[in-house]
Amino acid sequence: MVRRGLRNAGDLSPVTPPEIRFYAEYKPRDDARDAQEAERKRQWADMRERSKAAQAAAVRMQEHMRKAREWGRANGHFVGTRGRIPARVWAGYQEAIGERL
Repeated sequence: MVRRGLRNAGDLSPVTPPEIRFYAEYKPRDDARDAQEAERKRQWADMRERSKAAQAAAVRMQEHMRKAREWGRANGHFVGTRGRIPARVWAGYQEAIGERL
């Protein structure tokens, strides 16, 4: 009741019917709303974490694509500056670094 502003922190007077009615009728709804808000905040935090992970993965992949283009040019393949990297260049790059991407 103190949290909702119906009583002062040190008030020891008997509980009155409006306060009892508040607890009986409104408190369950308020508690449910608080639980929903906490769940919504947790979901937003999860989405932010997934977004950060996806952005980091995209940056890593961009770096690999840049290196694959350089590797392809250094090994005599024609590789454009943009667009799809040819499969033989991509496979050769993966074999050269010893990692499957």
